[in-house]
Amino acid sequence: MSVLLQRVTSGVVIGASLLGAMILDGWLAERFVSEPPRGGFDVVAWLCNGAVSTFIILALALMCAREVTHFLRTTGYRPNRLVAQFFAAGLVVGPYLMFNLDPDTPWRYESWGMLWISLALFMALVLQAARRGAESAAVNVAAVLFVIVYVGGLAGYMTRLRMEIGGAAGVLVLFFSVFIVKANDMGAFFTGRAFGKHKLIPWLSPKKTWEGFAGGLLASVLMSVLIGPMLPEAVVEGLRASPLGYPWGFIWFGLLMGLLSVAGDLAASLLKRDAHMKDSGAVIPGMGGVLDILDSPLLAAPAAWFFWTRLAG
Repeated sequence: MSVLLQRVTSGVVIGASLLGAMILDGWLAERFVSEPPRGGFDVVAWLCNGAVSTFIILALALMCAREVTHFLRTTGYRPNRLVAQFFAAGLVVGPYLMFNLDPDTPWRYESWGMLWISLALFMALVLQAARRGAESAAVNVAAVLFVIVYVGGLAGYMTRLRMEIGGAAGVLVLFFSVFIVKANDMGAFFTGRAFGKHKLIPWLSPKKTWEGFAGGLLASVLMSVLIGPMLPEAVVEGLRASPLGYPWGFIWFGLLMGLLSVAGDLAASLLKRDAHMKDSGAVIPGMGGVLDILDSPLLAAPAAWFFWTRLAG
């Protein structure tokens, strides 16, 4: 099987699996949760109010954190794997816990997030000291925090987007945002293969071209404009009533996700170059590792959250 066919097959399987899981999450929210639980622990409400989406994001984030930690260890740093993965997981699950415990105070999560990062710093310092070695201590501790913030902090905004909008609408907006990011990837890939001649940044990502860059942006904008109006009515009306307007809001969103998609991919390439690795792993045929599919959505996640919950709220 050719690499291209493997890539397309893997993309279709992953996309279909994620879509199925998201549909299940939205159906559970609409079927069993009349309103978000308020304090206490109602098992059914908690399981149906974002548990599926949170589990998927958490699983991907943990695998991604493992790969990034491997990069850093390959370059000679010694970040503590358990600390990095545990506290990255906390930033992903945190929004799910906070919104189920107290949905009326979403802003409270920021203070808890900073406390969690402070605890991570403390644990990283303690375990570094337990090794009885001060050599590269600052770098090793910084490497742990980098993994936590880069993977857990960014992926946590996916959970926040799902939980803050809530219900099936939150599921659809999250999936739509990730789809627009990946539409840029697909548009850039096929446009670059067909028309690419002028290299974008040869030393960092030799296969990327300016033609592919333009094709990717065009794909993300077109998909945003064509599919965006199919989002739940409340979401579209919120966009109409915002300063962004309609359909300009979907155009701006497509451009924003497209640009951040490229930036996220190049950021991951920077890490892989530093570690002298072509791919982040080999778990996905034709694509590489989890970071190779999550690099773009990670960097775009905070912008998508801010767009839908603050600009277009």
